[in-house]
Amino acid sequence: MRQPVPSEPPPAPSATEGRVWDTRDVEAREAFGYYREGICEAFMDLVPELDAPVRERFAARVEHVPLGEGALNRVRSTAHEVVRTPAEIAGSREECFYLNYQTDGLCEIDQAGERVALPAGSVAIFASAVPFSLEHRRRPTLGVASFFVPARLLDARMKGGAPRRPVALSRDPVVGHLIVETARVLGSGAWLPPETAARLFSVLVDLTALALGGSVAGSDEAPSSRSDAALLRLKSHVRRNLRDPRLDVASTARAAGISPRYLHRLFERAGTSFGAHVLEQRLLLAAGRLRDPQAASLPVSAIAYDCGFGDLSHFGRAFKARFAATPGEWRRGEGGVSSAMP
Repeated sequence: MRQPVPSEPPPAPSATEGRVWDTRDVEAREAFGYYREGICEAFMDLVPELDAPVRERFAARVEHVPLGEGALNRVRSTAHEVVRTPAEIAGSREECFYLNYQTDGLCEIDQAGERVALPAGSVAIFASAVPFSLEHRRRPTLGVASFFVPARLLDARMKGGAPRRPVALSRDPVVGHLIVETARVLGSGAWLPPETAARLFSVLVDLTALALGGSVAGSDEAPSSRSDAALLRLKSHVRRNLRDPRLDVASTARAAGISPRYLHRLFERAGTSFGAHVLEQRLLLAAGRLRDPQAASLPVSAIAYDCGFGDLSHFGRAFKARFAATPGEWRRGEGGVSSAMP
C-alpha cells in the first residue's frame, strides 16, 4: 500500500506562478522517478537515494515558487537521502546556496568534512558547489522549505564571499531567531504579494550575511534591503522586551549593533518613531490582555504595569486615544474600535 504524503493544510496560492510535482498524479511504480525528475528541475541536479523496499510506498510533493532573484522549493515526502556529487556539480550552470528551513523530521547535512543536524524549526545553509549529502532517514517523513539563493547574491554582501560549508544559521545568538521567523513566513505557503515576497527574500539573504559574518551598514547610502533587515532586528528586540519599562533607544540600538542616530532614521523611514512604535505595541499587548479570560481577575493597573507602562494616567489617556474606549470599557466590550486590533 502506498504511503500518503504527510498531511498538511491545502497550499495557498503562490506569490508568483510556480510548478508542482505530486506523486499522487502518477502510478506508484513511477512515483520515485517522478519525484527525482521534479527535484532536479526545482533545485538543479541532485540524486535522491531510497532503499528498494520503501520505493513501493514512496510519496512526495514538491512545490517550486519563483521568489525575486531566487526561488522557494517546498518538499514533503517519505524520508530518504539526497546527495550531490562532483558529476552533478560539473554539469551545473550556476552556483547557489541552499538555505533550508526544516518543517518536519530531522536532516543531517554532511559537507566539507562537517556535519550539521537540522531538527524541525531550524535553519541551515550549505553550498551547491561542494559535494554533500542530506540524510533524512532518522524519521519516517521529511518536510523542508528550501530557498535557492544564487551565490552572487550572498557573496556580494560579504567581504571575501560566503563560506562553502554548512552553517546552522538558527543558532546565531543575534539574528538566528529573525532568520527562522523570516524563513517560516516565506516558506509557510501563505499568500504574499510578489513584491512583498521578493523583498522578504532579500531581507532573508541580508540576515544570512549578518549571521555569516557580515554587518549592517549604518549610513544613508545603505541598500534598502539592509535597512529592512536592521529594522526587523529592532522590532524583534522591542517585541521581546516590551514588558520591560527600561526599554529605550540606547539599549535597543546596542542590541541591534547600530547607533541610536541610525535607529531613529530607520523608524523615520518607516513613517513612525521609536517611542510611537513601542507605545503602539504596548497598547496592543494591553488590549489583548484585557480581553483574555485568563487575565479576567487581574486589575487593570496590574495589566498596565505588566505591559511596560509605568504611569497609569498616561496609560489610560493613550489607551482611550487609541481604542476610543477606556481600559475598563474595552474589557467589558463597551464601545471602542475593535477593528483596530490586528
